Amino acid sequence: MGTKFHLPTIYLTSPVFFEIANHPKVSKKFSQKIMYLRNKLEECSNLKISAERFPSTTKIIQDITKFQVDFIGCHISHPIKKEIMEIPTIKAVCTSTVGYDHVQLDPRVLITHTPSILHKSVADFTIALILANLRNLNHLHNFLWEGNWERTKKWDLDENLTNILDNLTVGIIGLGEIGTELVKRLAPWGIRILYYDLNRNSILENKFTNLKYYSDIKEVLQQSQVISLHVPLNSSTKGMISEKELRLLQPNTLLVNTARGAVIDFSSLINLLKKKEISIHLAFDVYPEEPINPEILEEFKIIQKMRPELRFIFIPHNASSDADTRAQMSIMMLEDLLTFANSHKPEDLRKIHLIPELRNLITEKNLKKVEKEWKSYRIWNWWYDSK
Repeated sequence: MGTKFHLPTIYLTSPVFFEIANHPKVSKKFSQKIMYLRNKLEECSNLKISAERFPSTTKIIQDITKFQVDFIGCHISHPIKKEIMEIPTIKAVCTSTVGYDHVQLDPRVLITHTPSILHKSVADFTIALILANLRNLNHLHNFLWEGNWERTKKWDLDENLTNILDNLTVGIIGLGEIGTELVKRLAPWGIRILYYDLNRNSILENKFTNLKYYSDIKEVLQQSQVISLHVPLNSSTKGMISEKELRLLQPNTLLVNTARGAVIDFSSLINLLKKKEISIHLAFDVYPEEPINPEILEEFKIIQKMRPELRFIFIPHNASSDADTRAQMSIMMLEDLLTFANSHKPEDLRKIHLIPELRNLITEKNLKKVEKEWKSYRIWNWWYDSK
């Protein structure tokens, strides 16, 4: 193994990863851990931090080029595009998110994410969205807040009658960590739950007899009155809920999305709602563009005026915004960056959180045949650079 001629340079695309340590709602142990990791990173690398919370791609490229960056830390607000991945110094990108569709895959660059942290927070938020929409809480709050609760309407607000969840069937599309956590929370209520996934979870079905698997997404969409989406965004899932799927939904179905906006074909959704060809309620936390495209938002406002019987709840991508959850995501990302900075060989990355497409790299089988599996990655040359 050759000698490293300089400390690696780590670039964080936002100061938020350390700023969160000072948030009053973050537990002391997580705050201390973040500051400990900052000190360790400063010891073993040239740590550079963007002064801006939301730097442009141009600014990120300028910084990376200026500082000769080796490893990047980012989150969903910072797309790591092809032109960034092509910068020859970049060896790895660590994102403080479980989804990584904002990072352009490159066969020369390693990518990590932060799984197994936000699933409880997002599951809780999903249930909150479901209940808030089913019980029409937004409208009822506004009804009172705007002074419309008059003496003649003390209690008998029949036009606002809603549905409780017990009598409905919930359909879950994608039984990964978040979908599974949703089942664990809803199943004890005795609610009928259907799910579609590429893989069947017989263990969970045995634990909860009211959970039923379908290998055809069509069955879940047709039979459920609440549909909750929990799939990653990739080439297979982009636009998976399009016109054909939307037409399968029963009237008054509630469609919930806390996954990624582009999983739904928004053009088809808006068109069908405007033409009154479907009648469904919506509870969204994510959108194809974020912040939401003002033109799309205006379309939904028009639909709401045309069809006031439909209930829409739109939230600005907030499902994982539990303070300790966000802190732990920063910690996992910073730990991965620290591991990269201190690494000398593939075996040093055994505990790193590589994205699913890359996890085979750190299986014991592949670690034994390192050259064949690893030599195409830029980090290999950094480890084994010959003089």
